[in-house]
Amino acid sequence: MDIFNLKYYIIYSVFAITAFIFAMYVDFKKKQYNNISRFIAAVFFILIALLFGFRGEEIGSDTEMYKWQFMYHANLDFGIQFIFKYLIVFVHVFTDEAQYFLVAISLFYVLFIFWSINVFLKSFESNFLLIAFSFVSLFFFLALGINIIRQGVSLALVLLAVSYYFKDNKNIKSWLIPFIIAIGFHSATAVILILFIIIVLIRKVSLNYYYIWYFLLLGISALGGSILSFGSFLNYLLVIDSKRSDFYVKGEGAGEYVIGFKAQFVAFNTIFLIIFSLINHKLLKNENENYKLLLKYYLSISGVFFMMFQIPFSDRWGIMSWVMIPFLIAPLFSINNTSRLGIFTVLFLIFVFVFFNIYNS
Repeated sequence: MDIFNLKYYIIYSVFAITAFIFAMYVDFKKKQYNNISRFIAAVFFILIALLFGFRGEEIGSDTEMYKWQFMYHANLDFGIQFIFKYLIVFVHVFTDEAQYFLVAISLFYVLFIFWSINVFLKSFESNFLLIAFSFVSLFFFLALGINIIRQGVSLALVLLAVSYYFKDNKNIKSWLIPFIIAIGFHSATAVILILFIIIVLIRKVSLNYYYIWYFLLLGISALGGSILSFGSFLNYLLVIDSKRSDFYVKGEGAGEYVIGFKAQFVAFNTIFLIIFSLINHKLLKNENENYKLLLKYYLSISGVFFMMFQIPFSDRWGIMSWVMIPFLIAPLFSINNTSRLGIFTVLFLIFVFVFFNIYNS
């Protein structure tokens, strides 16, 4: 583990220095250099994918399980997560070595994130490398890459779906297909699709109501309320595939996972909410409809997250909100941003990375 972490920290450190340099160009030279930025980000992503893919079984609590699933997939029922099984079958065409399956998953993970950023920038002008750096700086990026890898690929596909929606929301296939594939990797992503469609259908509803939703559910959670109050409905909301409900509701396999109100997660989500609100009102003047839709999603899924504190693995619901953070801070990396906050944002992201690595050590 120490060798793995050392390699990861070295890659991140070089990435951070590069991001700082590009942030200076954005802030002072007002240059994006996105062709170079895209190439350099691709190099870093490939290095990270190879590091994740060739990790040992001791890296990531579920790594051994995924290798076992690869070897014995024919005898396993993946339920609605059939696309994950198809990927296993596809890799078996080329090799029976489980290590290369992990490499394939890791490459898909970073590929879909890279692809989503590329499409996203067609709607939001910003620096490619700095958005990519934002992903790597946040603590969930590593967890999605070496532990909950099915959810990692699934959420990367969600990012791709959202990016295509922003590019052309009338082309339903372009954003609905990635969503469907994402559900085929991790069934809980169906909740994101349902929530996203609801937000789109009621897009004219004021952003203020979403703030009310956020703080209302936060208050209920703080008083001990949770999704458990909805009884059997939980089976469908949580996992769609009811076979996995015991895993989440009863905590089978949860070990020493602590349930209950988590002030640290509330603080994390709320700090970023304040940042996003300032971006929306101060930088974008509350005029960018796509950004407001993304903010509505963040507020909505965060509220759902707060209601999950009383069940095991609630942080996996938090990731559904956190994964949008890089897109929501993207306006800070734009040459149209006259406040020159690119460098400060990079330094803040480095602080977040260092803080959570110390906190989780």
